[in-house]
Amino acid sequence: MSTKFRNLKNDLKDLEDDSVSQLNQGSLDKNSNSGKLSNYILLFAFIATLTFYVGSRIDFSGIDNPIDRIEQAINEPNEELLQGMGTWMTDMGYGELSREELIDLRREGVTATETQKLHDIGYTDITLNQLVEFQNAGVSADYARMMKELGYTLSIEELAETRRAGVTAYFTSRMMDLGYTKEELTKENLMRMSGVEVTDRTAARLIEQRGERPTIDELVRDRISNQ
Repeated sequence: MSTKFRNLKNDLKDLEDDSVSQLNQGSLDKNSNSGKLSNYILLFAFIATLTFYVGSRIDFSGIDNPIDRIEQAINEPNEELLQGMGTWMTDMGYGELSREELIDLRREGVTATETQKLHDIGYTDITLNQLVEFQNAGVSADYARMMKELGYTLSIEELAETRRAGVTAYFTSRMMDLGYTKEELTKENLMRMSGVEVTDRTAARLIEQRGERPTIDELVRDRISNQ
């Protein structure tokens, strides 16, 4: 065998050995990376479990939450606004209200502007508790004014009662447009119709079908029978 051929054979063998060596090294690296990934997963699972365990044992109720502080600061009424409201409420006969009382009223939705509107309508004897009740019942000065314009003389308690029952000035006005009188549209009948969701469209449909106005009782019965 010539020297040249022997050298070529040796070179091929060396190349083959290098390829096998690199292949084996790649497998080792792959296995090593796979092992590292598994270790990371196990470590993450351990940390997550530990965090959950520790968190379940710690009471955070006494720790001051900065988000709560920010929200409280945003909701805190302007001092100038409070002073103006206090002066206005005093002028309307509510006496000297403390800062805390004014803040509580504001949080309930009571404002001096709305209170003044109610006074202008004639509800000058409305108490602070009743002002809060109005807010909870959804009574606005506009509702009180419009019901008065429609001919109703409702007490403070009746205003809250009708609004809690879902009565609106719009519905009352629309029923009057259809020919129903205030004597028919009593407070009780308005609340009855609202309770079963009689609408002015229902009344208009029945009037068109029958050629005459159904009574309030008939409107209620029709609504109940079609529910």
